[in-house]
Amino acid sequence: MKNTKQKKFAIKSIVLCALFSTGAMAEPMGLNSAYQMALAHDAQIAQAQAQFGADNETVNTALGVLLPQVSADANYSVNDGNTDSSDINSKDWSVSLNQPIYNHAGWAGYAQAKQITKAAELSLRKAKQDLILRVSESYFNVLLAQKSLQLSNTKLKSDQTQLETAEASAELGLASQVDVLEARSNFDLSKSDTINAENQLDIALESFANIIGKPVATLKSEGLKVMMSDVVLPYQDLSTKELAAKINDGNLDVMLANNQLEQSQQQIEIKRAGHYPDINFQAQYKETHYLDSHESIDDSHSSRYGINFSLPLYSGGRTSSEVRAAKQTSIVAREALRQSREGALLSMRTQVRNLEQGRKLVNALKEAVKSNDAFLEAAEEGYRVGLRSMLEVLTARTNQTLAQRNLIEAIHNQVLNHLKLEAVLGDLMVEDIQTYEALLELPNS
Repeated sequence: MKNTKQKKFAIKSIVLCALFSTGAMAEPMGLNSAYQMALAHDAQIAQAQAQFGADNETVNTALGVLLPQVSADANYSVNDGNTDSSDINSKDWSVSLNQPIYNHAGWAGYAQAKQITKAAELSLRKAKQDLILRVSESYFNVLLAQKSLQLSNTKLKSDQTQLETAEASAELGLASQVDVLEARSNFDLSKSDTINAENQLDIALESFANIIGKPVATLKSEGLKVMMSDVVLPYQDLSTKELAAKINDGNLDVMLANNQLEQSQQQIEIKRAGHYPDINFQAQYKETHYLDSHESIDDSHSSRYGINFSLPLYSGGRTSSEVRAAKQTSIVAREALRQSREGALLSMRTQVRNLEQGRKLVNALKEAVKSNDAFLEAAEEGYRVGLRSMLEVLTARTNQTLAQRNLIEAIHNQVLNHLKLEAVLGDLMVEDIQTYEALLELPNS
């Protein structure tokens, strides 16, 4: 009865893995397709796009202060006095024009608004970069979880066969009870590993579905079957000196921090406007019509135009205080820019180190997989002829599974580190994920 339940459990696990990995019922989703779906669904991108639209209007708002201001006024008046001659009703209308000639605050605000618009564009680019990273990481997390479950199921099936063999051998007196206990212990651990792998896959799929907006049955993963032996990751020049030169002009965090510094400097000019005059050209045309008057009063019209000059003389020290505060804010922005540069350089050096060491780790783990495969084969053959113990076989199988899992995880991390380095340099685009999508397909497929 117990063996029957164990067989059913193993079959169920294998079927579950097959459903996730083969994609027989649905077209496997590629990495680029996943990104396009996330672009249309992701809430963070939707917020960034809406904020981009709002910030883009800042220039139009600031420009409106510098353009002509035209207004129209109309009045109807009733004058009810104690004599008939004072009962005069009238209506009038006027059109006024005000055109700024010199407005220091207006021009500084316009320059600041252009920086705000530029920042909106940079923020949207950064949101798209972040989405590429989130989609890629979630996508490869699913593939890693699928492979982990596949390895766990394979080991579970082998351990179950080993347990059944040990039990049969013990009944015939060809194996000791210790062998049976060792086999059962390993099988029970494999069961728990498989359950944990199933849970990790469910979590990875839920997280991925949350990003793209719909559950996905299968992803492109055929390439993972050959990835264990001959995967070749795209090469990237890792000269830290050349990469560091790209930070100022490419890193989006640095560019946004520099933009904030520019805005803070324009804010100083806006506050300084309290010391400068405002000069405006003003014009007005007005007509007045008299109604129901007992005396003959002619309608009138008038026009006036001229230059208005206004110079603030004293505001209680408020302007000087605001200028000093704006200068301090500019210092904050300058230090934030320095911190952003240093952080970007650190991130670049970290990713370069991760890639350099990751390349070595992938090569080492490839060799580890080969050697563990060979050792397991030798251990199983040695056990059949009585030269190896059950414990050695179980240990060899555990090491083989661990080496395979470590290799696929190292490749997973190496791909993500490439993308993260591109993001640090500000070069991460959709074309980059198309490059790595080739890893998910079989050669010549």
